[in-house]
Amino acid sequence: MRYLLISLFFISTQLLGQFRSNYTPTYKEAIEYYERIAADHPSKAKLETIGKTDSGKPLHYLVIDPKGEFSPTASDKNEQTVVMIMNGIHPGEACGINASISFALQKAAEPKGDVVYVIIPIYNVGGALNRNSTSRANQNGPEEYGFRGNAKNLDLNRDFVKADSKNAFAFTRLFQLWKPHILIDTHTTNGADYQPNITLLSPFPEKLFPMQSTFLKREFEPYLYDYMKEINDEMIPYVNFRGNTPEDGIYAFIDHPRYSSGYAALFNTIGFTLEAHMLKSFDQRVASTLNFIAAVDKFASERGEVIRKIKAIADKETKKQESFYTKWQVNTAIDSLEFPGYETTMSKSILSGAEFIEYDSTKPYRRLVPYYNEVIGFYRSVVPKSYLIPQGWSEVIARLEANDVEMTRFDSDTVVTVTAKYVSYYETAETPYEGHYLHKNTGVVERKEQIQFFAGDVLISTEQLARRYLANTLDPQSEDSFFNWNFFDSVLNQKEYFSSYLFEKTAGEILERDHMLRRTLELKKSKDPSFADDAKAQLKFVYENSKYYEKGHLRLPVFEIR
Repeated sequence: MRYLLISLFFISTQLLGQFRSNYTPTYKEAIEYYERIAADHPSKAKLETIGKTDSGKPLHYLVIDPKGEFSPTASDKNEQTVVMIMNGIHPGEACGINASISFALQKAAEPKGDVVYVIIPIYNVGGALNRNSTSRANQNGPEEYGFRGNAKNLDLNRDFVKADSKNAFAFTRLFQLWKPHILIDTHTTNGADYQPNITLLSPFPEKLFPMQSTFLKREFEPYLYDYMKEINDEMIPYVNFRGNTPEDGIYAFIDHPRYSSGYAALFNTIGFTLEAHMLKSFDQRVASTLNFIAAVDKFASERGEVIRKIKAIADKETKKQESFYTKWQVNTAIDSLEFPGYETTMSKSILSGAEFIEYDSTKPYRRLVPYYNEVIGFYRSVVPKSYLIPQGWSEVIARLEANDVEMTRFDSDTVVTVTAKYVSYYETAETPYEGHYLHKNTGVVERKEQIQFFAGDVLISTEQLARRYLANTLDPQSEDSFFNWNFFDSVLNQKEYFSSYLFEKTAGEILERDHMLRRTLELKKSKDPSFADDAKAQLKFVYENSKYYEKGHLRLPVFEIR
C-alpha cells in the first residue's frame, strides 16, 4: 500500500510536468491540479470556493463524494463519514499540499461509498503567495515554499477562536457547513532529531465525550500507529519536550481552541495534527503524510458507522451538559514511552564558545523516556440557560454567527433580570501575541441586575450543538475566552470621572446620609495606613461606592440567564 501511494505521488506530479521529488507546487499550480482532478472526474469530485482570504483570493476546497451529490445534507442522509483535510496552514510546511493532491487523484478515481472528503488545497493563501527558499532555516527542502504568516502576518494556527483573519471566517463557515467527523491538519515540525518521519498530535481524551475518548484510545489511535508500523513508516506521538533533549521527558501538548484540533474538539470532531519531521527529505515527508491519510481513509471506511454514531451521541449530549472544562494543565503523573531517538554529543559554538547539543544520526537508540501524557482540567465553565449580548458588540456576534450559533434578536426594547459579571482581576501579557496582549488568570464578581436591552440585541439559548464553544468563548475565565483575547477591553477603561475640588462637598454629603459606607471607610482606613494617608484614594473610594460611579465600568457585555 505504501509503495502504491508513493507512486501515485509521482504520477500526480507528472500531470503538471513537475517530476521533482523536492518540489511543491505554487498556489496557482496547486489549484490547477485540483481543477484538473475535478474536470477528469466530474461525477465524483467538485472544486468549490467559500468566502475570501486576507490575500483577496477565495478559499478553495475539493469535495470527493462517491455518490456525486457534493452536499453536507446529502452526506448526512446517505450516512457518509466526512473527513476534512487542511493543508498549507503554514505553507512552508508543504508536505501535506503534495500528499493531498496525490490522495485526491486516487480517491476521485476510486472513491469509497461511505466516506466524503473535503480537502483544502492551501488554507494560508497569502503565505503561499509569499514564496521563498530561506524562511524555514532548519528544514530539509523543498526547493521553494510559502511563508508561515498570512497576508496580515498572522499565524493561522492561533486564529481559530479569535478569527482575526478572513481565512478563519471562511474556514469556520466551511467547517460548520460540513461538520466533519474527522479533521486532519498537515504540518512539518521543528525541534529535536529522531528516527521516525512523522509524529502525531491527537486530541487528549479528557476533552472528548467518554464514548469518543474510549473509541479514540482503544481503537482509532492504536489502528493508526499499527498501520504505520506495519508498512515500515513508524509514527510516534508529537515530540513536545521541555528539557535539553526528548530523554528529559515528553509532554502532552495542550491544544487550546486557538489551534485547529482544539477548535475541532469544541464540536466533537476528532482532530489530528500531523507533524512530518523537518530533517527528513521532502519526498519522505510527503510519502509519510500520504501514508497517514491512507490509514485514516482505511479506518474511516471500515469503522465509519461507529464514528458517525458516537459523534451523533456526543452532539446530543453536548446540548445538555451542565459544565465543561475550559482550562487545562499537564498532570505530573509520569508514564513512559519507547522513544526511537539518536544519541547526542556536546559541541562548542564557533560563535560564542558555548556548548550546544548535536544529534548523531549514525547512533540510533530505542529506550524508555518519561512521558507526561495526561492532561487534567482545573476550571469548569458552568453553562447558563441563555446568554444575552447587546448588538453593539458586533465583532463577537459575527464570530458566533460564523460558528453556526443559533440566536434570536429582541424585536422590542425589554428589561431583563440577568447575572452580570464584573472583572475583578486579570493579568496581561507584556509582549504581543498574534496581534493581541492576552489576558490570563481572570477573576470576576457576579451581580444580579436588571439590564435594559433593545430591539436587535441578541439572545442565545445554550441548548444547542455550539454549547461547548459558547462556554469556551463567553466565560471570561476560560483559557481562550473572548475577554482574554481582548474583545471586551473597552469596558476596562472608565469613561466618566470626577473633579476632586467639586466632589469633596458631594462626598461629605454622601457620608452624612450613608452611615454604612462611612463605617466601611473608617474600617478600611484603620486597617490600611497608606490608604489612611491618601486623601485622593479615600475620595475615589467614596465615589466608586456612590450612585455617581458609572455602572458599566468593568461590566462584561455578556449577560446570563440561569
